[in-house]
Amino acid sequence: MPNLTLYVVEGFAAERKAALLRRMTDAVVDSLGATPESVRIFLVELARAHVCVGGVTLAETDQPGGPTVHALLIAGRTDAQKEALIGALTRTIVDTLEVPPAPVRVMIFDVASTDFGMGGVTARSLGR
Repeated sequence: MPNLTLYVVEGFAAERKAALLRRMTDAVVDSLGATPESVRIFLVELARAHVCVGGVTLAETDQPGGPTVHALLIAGRTDAQKEALIGALTRTIVDTLEVPPAPVRVMIFDVASTDFGMGGVTARSLGR
C-alpha cells in the first residue's frame, strides 16, 4: 500500500525516469517488505521556474534542485524500516539521476488504517 509521489525537475530522459521508478519500487519492497503490486509511485515533473530554493527559482540559478519524495504509508512501520526506506530511496535517486545527495528530500507520512482506503473500504477493514 505504499503510495509515493516523486517530484523532479524537468529534463531527465524517459528511459532514466522509467529506470528510477523501477528501482524505487525495488527500494520500497526491500525496505518495507511490501509486495511490488502494492507499491504506487507517481512522478511529477516541474519546470525549473516552478521550483524555488531560498527565494530563488531554479531557472535563475545553476542549483540542481533535489528531487523530493512524499511517501504515504499505513501507520505501523518501525523506525528502522522508515530509516531504511529513506536511505534506500535517496541512494536510488542519487545513483539513477546522478544528482548529489544533499538536496534530495524524503518525507514519510503515516496514515491511520482508518484513513487509508483501498477498493472503497478502509485498510483497517482489510486487516491492515
